[in-house]
Parts: sequence; C-alpha cells; structure tokens
Amino acid sequence: MLEFNLFLMDYWYFSVPLFLSIILWFRSETRRGGNRVDCGQLTNLVNKKSALLLDVRPKSEFETGAIAGSVNIPFNELENRNEELLKAQDNPIVLICKMGRNAALAGEKMQKFGYKETHILQGGISTWQQEGLPLVKVK
Repeated sequence: MLEFNLFLMDYWYFSVPLFLSIILWFRSETRRGGNRVDCGQLTNLVNKKSALLLDVRPKSEFETGAIAGSVNIPFNELENRNEELLKAQDNPIVLICKMGRNAALAGEKMQKFGYKETHILQGGISTWQQEGLPLVKVK
C-alpha cells in the first residue's frame, strides 16, 4: 500500500486526471435516465402527483409480482409501445426494473421521447421486496 501511495504522489499528473475522470463518470451514471427515488418517495409521487409506474422487466418477471398499479412494457418493446404512454406524458413517470440498470436506460429513452419528469426506483424491485413492501401477482 505504501508503494501505491508513493506512486500516486510521484505521478500526480496521471493520478489527478484519473480520479477526476472516475468521479465524473460515477456522477453521470447516477443521474442517467432521471432522478433516483427510494420506496417512500415513490409512494409520495404516486399519491401526490399521480405518477405512472412503468415496469420495464420482461413479462414473465412482471407476472411473478409487481408493485400495485404498475404498467408493464418490457424494455425491448419500449420504442414500439410508446404511444400507450402518451396520455401520461405530463405526469411524472417512475421506471422500475429488477435492480435499477435497465430503468436508467429506459429513462434515457423516455426523455428522448419527450417525457419531462422521469424517476428511477433506486435498487429496483429488489429493494422494494427487501423493505418488505407488498407485490401483487399479475396475470
């Protein structure tokens, strides 16, 4: 570890840009696709702002359990089925997937389609389950 620290100090002109690049990359990744919301904030968005819950998981995963009131449009069908969401374009949209990665990518697509207020459930449906919140079976 001492050698690593000495290397960083000796070659500071390489180390500083490397660390800045990592910080900027991490910052841009955490903001990708919309704001991150936790389970409590999701509930507030639905209750106070009539947010649409859009689950982008595959249909087979959605049918095993989903947040009540959520709509399922799998990530790979999002572009083809965008017209189904046009009536909710002015409302906030909360994107949900299994862990949060696909929801961020879906958020980028939604922003390109003209949706102004997109949010991503931080940690996805896994976090929802870990917090002991209910899921409904969908057929």
